[in-house]
Amino acid sequence: MRVVGGLKPLLKGIQAMETGFTHLFGGIVRGPFLLEENQILRERLQALLAHEGTHQELFQENRRLRELLRFKAQSPWVSIPAEVIGHELRLWSRTLLLDQGSRDGVRLGMAVVTPVGLVGRISEVGPSSSRVILVTDPHFRVAGVVSSSRASGLVMGSSSGSCLITYIPRETPLKVGESVLTAGGKSFSPGGIPIGVIQSVEKGSFELFSSARLRPAVDLSTVEEVLVVAWPTQEG
Repeated sequence: MRVVGGLKPLLKGIQAMETGFTHLFGGIVRGPFLLEENQILRERLQALLAHEGTHQELFQENRRLRELLRFKAQSPWVSIPAEVIGHELRLWSRTLLLDQGSRDGVRLGMAVVTPVGLVGRISEVGPSSSRVILVTDPHFRVAGVVSSSRASGLVMGSSSGSCLITYIPRETPLKVGESVLTAGGKSFSPGGIPIGVIQSVEKGSFELFSSARLRPAVDLSTVEEVLVVAWPTQEG
């Protein structure tokens, strides 16, 4: 009995070693299966993340379309919804390509807007697509008014990617943060549509007029849906 009792610690050690070898052998045998299982889990996780990203994108698109349709319904003008299918944002040419053309009622010179503000005007029209010259294009021009003083001037694009309002009488106060709106009248665009916000004011010592640099109201690099407005136009 004493011998057996003395062997108990040794037997426990042997049993522990057997258990360890069992776990080790089991881990070696299951290793490939664990790797495969981990790969499956990773793929499922990636699929879930992709699904979540798609869900968020659809949610954002749905929100934008609701806002666009609400704006269309509240506007007094006839307008044509269009999707942006191409961008050209180069130094001397800033345009968008739309998926609507002459077959859909788009005409040269029409204004292009979003619920946020003015995007540009139609510069080329094909049967099923059209091109928009943006407010930041150096060739763009539109009559604008400063919201607070109602002083009128000419808004034009610039190669820097912003736009300017010029020919404002020198005595007119201009403040950073003020909005500049379309003047309407005989312009291609209805009046009262935001063009941009004054970022800086430029007044030369001997100039009769002041000018101000504007930040466009619409983020033109990310715009995806627009309205083409049927308004009395001047082609060119």
